[in-house]
Amino acid sequence: MSHYETAGRLDQPAQVLAFCEIQPNVWEWTPIRDIWISVKIQQKFNIFSTFGIRAQNAALAAWRQDLTLHNAIRQGGAHFFLTSITEKNRNQLDIAAAVCFPVPLTAEPQDRKGRDTLNRPTAIQQAALTFPGILTEKYIRSEAEEVFRTNLRQRILVTPKAILLRPGDLIRPQGESPYTVRQVMDLDPYKNEYVIERQEDV
Repeated sequence: MSHYETAGRLDQPAQVLAFCEIQPNVWEWTPIRDIWISVKIQQKFNIFSTFGIRAQNAALAAWRQDLTLHNAIRQGGAHFFLTSITEKNRNQLDIAAAVCFPVPLTAEPQDRKGRDTLNRPTAIQQAALTFPGILTEKYIRSEAEEVFRTNLRQRILVTPKAILLRPGDLIRPQGESPYTVRQVMDLDPYKNEYVIERQEDV
């Protein structure tokens, strides 16, 4: 058990966030309460994504409260993606977080195949989703993979569990050409990861 953080050091105001649907098909990180924390930005990295590159790690301390890895913390312009929460002592929590930068995205689901009331094949249209997601570079394991990517830009998209995408869906950052979802990794209980890609001019 680590040492006790004095109340005077939990002196930085912040907000606990929940991922909420604020209107139909529009999701946002929404403040649910104010908290006091301490923040130490560390030189080591946080592996917040299984398939993407690492992010800078932040070590936070807060008073013990109802907090899970489904939440995030915002302090000023910093967004902290929570990756572990442990009891520091009887009254406080140690929190490891990745310093991330969610960006506004629109997901355009492609038509699904279904059947109508007469059991005839039909297309099921789904509404577009707007949500903040975290885009990071895909971890490259070999030179051959890098050569393959010369005119193919791949990213890893990390989202909360509420955002459910399928291969073929289009992901459109504001003011950019869309990416296509190629692979879905959804076994983590707190997040989903997607490999997305688009062709680039060379």
